[in-house]
Amino acid sequence: MQPSTFPARIHLLPAKTAPIVIVIRRKPSKLFHVLKWDTDLDELQAGSWFHGKLYPMRCDVSPDGRHMVYLAMGSGGHTWNGVCEPPFLRTMAEGENMGTWSGGGYFASDERLLVNSWSPSKGDLPFRCEPLQGEHGGEDLSVLVPRLERDGWRRRGLEWGREVERVGTSKLTVDQIGDDGWAWRPSKGVPELRMRFLGYLEHGYTFGFELEGHSGLLDGVDWACYDSRGRLVYTQAGSLYLWGPEDLDRGEPRSVHDLEGLESPPR
Repeated sequence: MQPSTFPARIHLLPAKTAPIVIVIRRKPSKLFHVLKWDTDLDELQAGSWFHGKLYPMRCDVSPDGRHMVYLAMGSGGHTWNGVCEPPFLRTMAEGENMGTWSGGGYFASDERLLVNSWSPSKGDLPFRCEPLQGEHGGEDLSVLVPRLERDGWRRRGLEWGREVERVGTSKLTVDQIGDDGWAWRPSKGVPELRMRFLGYLEHGYTFGFELEGHSGLLDGVDWACYDSRGRLVYTQAGSLYLWGPEDLDRGEPRSVHDLEGLESPPR
């Protein structure tokens, strides 16, 4: 593998009721790898490699960790939505998408998938499929915000901030100034995890994270969340980190998985 200045970008999809976290790794920009992380056993199961583009913030995993919904664009520009059994992207049901507008969805429960302006046209599903009434436009936030609320995130205030467009940039870049953000405390005695919307930056919708009582721990992370057992998981500089409450007390993570050296099999 050729050396790269930039580490892999990684997004996490935690299952709400099972110790499962779906890992979506991107490096280089048009190659994605999906893994399934059992946080009880601290074991990673490698899954599909995908040449094209996945839209992680419009993806979701069912509360029991068994199913995943995703929006994908193939290398030729064709877009579709799929429902699969992660970490493999082979679809059990799928439906066309209108370019990159809308698409994806989130699981309101194991028995109910809400889809963002599409419907399955092939395959069968063992649960109901219903339309999502998006409140934040057709892109990432209409799926991401209700997904956050289902998992336990709550708004810290009513202020979403104001948009300030950067000038002189090669692509649209907008800073979000003054967002109150979200907070998540899965149980009493667990530090509050906080997230703030930073804006639409170089890699799309971008968020900053901090952990109550642990200043600087989450500086520069791609994504942070709690698993179903109330353990902190996050991605930073191409690696996965797992912390239990007792690990935070002693200042050392339970485990670190470096995903930088992963290489896709020959096509």
